[in-house]
Amino acid sequence: MLPVIVGIEGPELSREERELFARLQPAGYILFSRNIIDYELTRELTDELRRLTSGAYEPIIAVDQEGGRVIRTAAVGVKLPSAAALAATGSEHRIRQAAYLAARGLRALGINTDLAPVLDIASPHSNALPGRCWGSDSQQVISRAGVWNRSLARCGILTCGKHFPGMGEASCDPHETLPVLHGTRDSFLREAALPFTALMPELPSLMIAHLLIPEMDADLPSSLSPELIRGFLRDQLGYEGLVLTDDLCMGAIAESYRPEESAPLALQAGADLPLVCHGAVDKLEAVARALRELPQPLLADAEARIEHFRLMISTLPGLSFLEWNDYLSALAEFEALVPEPAASAPDSAVQRY
Repeated sequence: MLPVIVGIEGPELSREERELFARLQPAGYILFSRNIIDYELTRELTDELRRLTSGAYEPIIAVDQEGGRVIRTAAVGVKLPSAAALAATGSEHRIRQAAYLAARGLRALGINTDLAPVLDIASPHSNALPGRCWGSDSQQVISRAGVWNRSLARCGILTCGKHFPGMGEASCDPHETLPVLHGTRDSFLREAALPFTALMPELPSLMIAHLLIPEMDADLPSSLSPELIRGFLRDQLGYEGLVLTDDLCMGAIAESYRPEESAPLALQAGADLPLVCHGAVDKLEAVARALRELPQPLLADAEARIEHFRLMISTLPGLSFLEWNDYLSALAEFEALVPEPAASAPDSAVQRY
């Protein structure tokens, strides 16, 4: 097994992808809008990814399905309200309904992991987050994101809290360049990291943000930093679940590191699964060679956490198909009940994937 989550270039596997994935056995895959253009075609894709995976456990098949502008299923008619829109209703019932509808669609498409909820605290800064946050203070985020998370879990979807240790105050978009935030462990624990610490017991995975926090590590971004991942998240906070990086192809990392450089740094820092979301056919061989050079005990620890996560996938109820038109009608009825806020969010690559 290769401890990486990889992106796929289109709605069907190419011959090169099929050969590469069968041979290297990535731990998981991430789907974007470019992959999800037809309900049945998407299900054929996810079924094929499962068939290509050897061993006892299913692969992670993940998606960023937050709602609002971060929705990967618009082409098949599945749209959901944003976290900000659901928060504005003041109704936990509406949040549970949205999560239930999201989970039904993902399960029918063969997707087992939602890279959500966003646990960052909303701020007025022009970064990638407007509209994606559950509130402007930690308690709002904990309460609302917790309802979303537990509701998805009850419906058979595994989740991932992001972006640790909290990037709401970032003043730029990490899809383009590396944000710099200032703060110590204690200052993050007082506010930005509170939603993560509160919900850690129920989150099977967390995603690390791409940030430079000079007071914690002046040299390495948080997603590659032993001080941040192993020292803060693992040792101080005691998190034992699966740790993912954000996409290593984002500008915040790619402007300084190639994936074959950043992926091993992430594992050395205490992460388990680097994400390589774009151009996997050209990058995965080099990443695999670099990861094979890591110490075996380090790889064994990551593989144990990956297998534990994949075991949870393999014990979920069996997949089924939906009466898709009936499902879309129920979605449309719900969407009419939860209008999006009038304020527009700044353009970001996150909504174009």
